[in-house]
Amino acid sequence: MTAARVVLVRPRSPGNVGSVARAMKNFGLGDLVLVDPRLNRHRDAPGEEPYFERESRRMAWHAADVLDGASTVASLEEALAPCSFALATAPRAYARFAAFSPEEGAERLAGAGPGSGLPALVFGSESSGLTTDELARCAGVVVIPTDPAYRDLNVAQSVVLMAYLTFRALRSPRAPYAAESASQSSREGLAEVLDTVAREAGFLKAGSGPVALELRQMVHRLGLTRRDTEILRALLRRALHRMEKAGGE
Repeated sequence: MTAARVVLVRPRSPGNVGSVARAMKNFGLGDLVLVDPRLNRHRDAPGEEPYFERESRRMAWHAADVLDGASTVASLEEALAPCSFALATAPRAYARFAAFSPEEGAERLAGAGPGSGLPALVFGSESSGLTTDELARCAGVVVIPTDPAYRDLNVAQSVVLMAYLTFRALRSPRAPYAAESASQSSREGLAEVLDTVAREAGFLKAGSGPVALELRQMVHRLGLTRRDTEILRALLRRALHRMEKAGGE
């Protein structure tokens, strides 16, 4: 049973995509989404199977069904819209974002409650990783410790590790699920309202980009339930309405 969605952001190598599909199938993951894949790096001969398709299938081995079921979208926001929450992966921690070990990240994925969509694991481009705006849409960053002399892991290696740890965590005894978690889209909606109120109140001003990203990431990190987001959005909208009314008097 698929326990998490795997999201590859701007993948450049078809071989890596195929290897990721193989790793996913090894550990029971079947939901793969490619965000803005860089497919136009090779000139295909007339009548020849596209290079990206050919190479990814060659590396996928017996996991072509994962590739066949993969979706391609234009943005990370679109890839995460139906998900319950997302964890990014990165070679290092970021001061403004919560950091988790691979084991902690796997426990969070395995412990996701039903009813609000799959959790997602987000992997950045082989060459440039993820932007700070993309990181801010996730509940935290999973940092895989490596030798400082050579930190870079191949994306398929990262997927193998996280898929295995999640597979193992799912088979460990755990407490019953609590209340239904808020969906990714509902938390994004709350973050947008919070940003608007913060700007109207003068807390966020021009040039306060890093603080705005921290607020967004905080909303994703807090583990809010669906009811939590409904109450907080209603509260913030009422506060915004009062502020707008007071400003017009």
